[in-house]
Amino acid sequence: MSISKVFTILFFVLLWSSYSVSYVPPRFEMKRLSNNPIISSWDKNSDFLYNYNSAFMPMINDSNAIILLVRVQNLLDNAESIYNVGPSKIAVSQSIDNNHLKYSHIKQENIIIDTDVDYQSVGAEDPRVVLFNGVYYLYYTAVSKEPSGDWRAQLALATCESNCLTKGNWKHHGPLFPEVFWSKSGSLLIHNDTHRYLFFNDSNIAIAQTTDLIHYSLTNEYLLRTRSDSFDSELVESGPEPLKLSDENYLFLYNSARRTNITNPKPDWSLEYNLGWVILNGQNPTEILARSDQPIFSPELDWEKCDNSSSEWANRGLTPLVIFVEGWKKTTQDTFLVWYQGCDSTMGLAELKLTYIRAWLLTIYFPSVDNVNRPKNDCIIHMSYLIVVCCPIMFAQCIVHCTIINSKNLIEMLARRDQLICSPEAVWRKWDNHDLTSLVIFVEGHKKTAEDTFSV
Repeated sequence: MSISKVFTILFFVLLWSSYSVSYVPPRFEMKRLSNNPIISSWDKNSDFLYNYNSAFMPMINDSNAIILLVRVQNLLDNAESIYNVGPSKIAVSQSIDNNHLKYSHIKQENIIIDTDVDYQSVGAEDPRVVLFNGVYYLYYTAVSKEPSGDWRAQLALATCESNCLTKGNWKHHGPLFPEVFWSKSGSLLIHNDTHRYLFFNDSNIAIAQTTDLIHYSLTNEYLLRTRSDSFDSELVESGPEPLKLSDENYLFLYNSARRTNITNPKPDWSLEYNLGWVILNGQNPTEILARSDQPIFSPELDWEKCDNSSSEWANRGLTPLVIFVEGWKKTTQDTFLVWYQGCDSTMGLAELKLTYIRAWLLTIYFPSVDNVNRPKNDCIIHMSYLIVVCCPIMFAQCIVHCTIINSKNLIEMLARRDQLICSPEAVWRKWDNHDLTSLVIFVEGHKKTAEDTFSV
């Protein structure tokens, strides 16, 4: 076959395949920056027994400052076990070293959100904070107890414009949805002047909208739901505010739970909490472009598990088998500091780094492949980045594998380092008198000759 015919075939394959271009998510790498807690009463840096679920609070005049809003909690005076806890409050702590692994001692005077109003008489929990136009918007869960004895959780809002590290300068706006009995975990995404979304609640993540960032309306729509037989089968709950990536889409971290058989000391507790992610469309943030198949962060260390395998931490953890994230900061492009808690008791610090693969997944249409009688899985088409042939300025960084499973299905797969991403998709289009079978190249033998190089 002449060179001109080869280029002609490659051109038409690329032309037809361009009708469908799939989003390729980045590669996620998350690592702990310390194997020890950064805030813990057992390390004598808090007057409160439990210190967890921290939000990052950016400083207006100091971009290098690290301020955390920390949920703090003590045991009841008459507590009979480590699970008999008093009301939660929200306190301030500041990093005191360049590595952000040491923090100022948390005292009673560091409380900024207390339990001094009726709708949060039993607790102010789980802060998430956004700075916008010089104003801090603090979303937290206000907990109260009904006359019937039922616990009630309501997503509440407080704002502050100056001297926000002290209690008296925060303005309380009360519950955002007073007509809803149970609401919590609010994460704000300000897309533009007219599209501002609040992703909130647990079990499933719902969507609310706002124009003034004070008043919110329910949409009766959900951004994210649980998935059966997955790491997020029991619960999904918002992480911190979504942040923009270098590709102009949003990264949204979410917390999740699944059932587990791991033995732990807490009565009737059988959940494990992990961290997942979704990529939201930069043009329409309510559209999900990609979602994690596996958690990117899970309980591994003793103070994150607090199960029966650790005699020391089994008697310290308020809630075993928990990783939970509510605060993060972008440090460089597509790299983030992530503050997380372990066992509802302590705080840790990790780094999340995203790496993009400069390639597209191309869905190739073979409308007449029904005419080809071939066994299942006998053909793998290796396309060494066809765009390189037509656009020499692009560099080949991966190999796209398109495996024909049968005449009704095409599986797209992207091979890269230690991951394989698969997105099954029906790709057949109806054609009247078109026959592209002659353009199909079947490869049934190949040999690796060097790293990332093959003879086909």
